[in-house]
Amino acid sequence: MEDFLFSLEDSALGMYVSSSIWGYPIVLSLHALGMAALVGVSLMLAFRALGFAKVIPVTSLASYWRIAQVAFIINLLSGVGLFLGSASELAYNIPFLIKIVLVFVGLFLTQRLVNVCINGDGDVKKSDRNLAAWSVIAWVGALITGRLIGYVL
Repeated sequence: MEDFLFSLEDSALGMYVSSSIWGYPIVLSLHALGMAALVGVSLMLAFRALGFAKVIPVTSLASYWRIAQVAFIINLLSGVGLFLGSASELAYNIPFLIKIVLVFVGLFLTQRLVNVCINGDGDVKKSDRNLAAWSVIAWVGALITGRLIGYVL
């Protein structure tokens, strides 16, 4: 496994991210922008489902979800780049592993919320509010564990 992780770090992208003056800042900036859009839209939808801003129809958030999908692609690609730059460390970093799980949980819950609220009739039910609350917990957890990656080994 170690040899595989080191080979990832030695790849062209891994070397660019870890060794060039511009690699890490560019990829990290893309990751931050993608995260802001993805998590921002996801939280906006979740808070709307929780009852905030009731004057805004939940179905009007559909176009924002398309932006979040593009942001996810940006985050996926930039996240892979960041991982390649430090694969041998990140593969064993507990906050990183928890973050990855929470991101996929957040994506799953948010996609279900989109399917129920935006693609449905626009009516927000109590079960949708529970889904939204768990979505908020997952995204906030992913943000916190993401920040902890650099500080916890």
